[in-house]
Amino acid sequence: MNFLLKPLSVIYDAITYQRNKSYDNNASKTFNFDLPIISVGNLSVGGTGKTPFVEFLIQYYSENKKVGVLSRGYGRKTKGPIRAHESSTAKEIGDEPMQYHSKYDDVEVVVSEQRVMGVPFFENTELIILDDAYQHRAIGRNVNIMLSDSSKPFFQDHVLPYGRLRERREGAERAQIIIFTKVDEESFDQSNREEFISQSKKYSKGNVFFTSIYYGEPYSLHNQKKVNLPDEVILLTSIANPNPLIREVEKYSSISKHHKFRDHYSFTEKTIERIENELPKGSTVVITEKDAVKLKDITTKSELKFIVMPILPKVLFDQEDELFHCINSLLN
Repeated sequence: MNFLLKPLSVIYDAITYQRNKSYDNNASKTFNFDLPIISVGNLSVGGTGKTPFVEFLIQYYSENKKVGVLSRGYGRKTKGPIRAHESSTAKEIGDEPMQYHSKYDDVEVVVSEQRVMGVPFFENTELIILDDAYQHRAIGRNVNIMLSDSSKPFFQDHVLPYGRLRERREGAERAQIIIFTKVDEESFDQSNREEFISQSKKYSKGNVFFTSIYYGEPYSLHNQKKVNLPDEVILLTSIANPNPLIREVEKYSSISKHHKFRDHYSFTEKTIERIENELPKGSTVVITEKDAVKLKDITTKSELKFIVMPILPKVLFDQEDELFHCINSLLN
């Protein structure tokens, strides 16, 4: 049946192509700001490891700069530009921005569906990271980073709805840095690396890097204490691609059940009550940090034990210094 999607893919491609041409020809205006800006995004829909990579940049740059994150705030119940504050919730600013806000006290987080309108809301920021902004070209940026899932690289994919690309592969030409994420270190060798670089160069002059997923020590949702995973757990996710998490958890525990919700699902107390009624009393539930920001306030009375699995990317082939040298050279 997939062949029936090809005509729709052609229409979608024509729309996104004309939109990009409008910016290329200056028919649509790009606004530039005095602050240095790094954009992180992707050609495809979801599941490229964007949030962990944004955190990776936050941790690196916040050591010496006041960092701000500007996001659309996908899935929030509010409208207009909002600067995250002490009592902000995931419903107000979105789950990913809430994750950044709750983890990094010194990082300013602003959400705005029209990102240009959000920039003036930063107060002390010296560097802005644009979250999921590869297709949002109204804001100029010093560095354009494009992520691509290594299991479904952009050069093998197709435009929606036939494939998962938001625009044609040639859109990669705007990327100064391309990063293939979620690489399986055990099976991905030098020949794979060379092939990925060769295929990427057909579409972009950007520098190519590779990252794998690194999971930190699990911790309790409500007291932040480090814990060990028990022999048997329940998995609860609302992320685009839970497979890497499943593989990680199964190294230590047996997953007796997986409650899988759509990406950015808005959990309610009734959702948790329903899940709780289906499980043995005191069951251990493993969640991601992305879901933790939505679940923390609505699970305080739950008898379930929630354990959070933190995640960060690991730059492969000893290229972390080279990656940041590349980014810094574009910022300066």
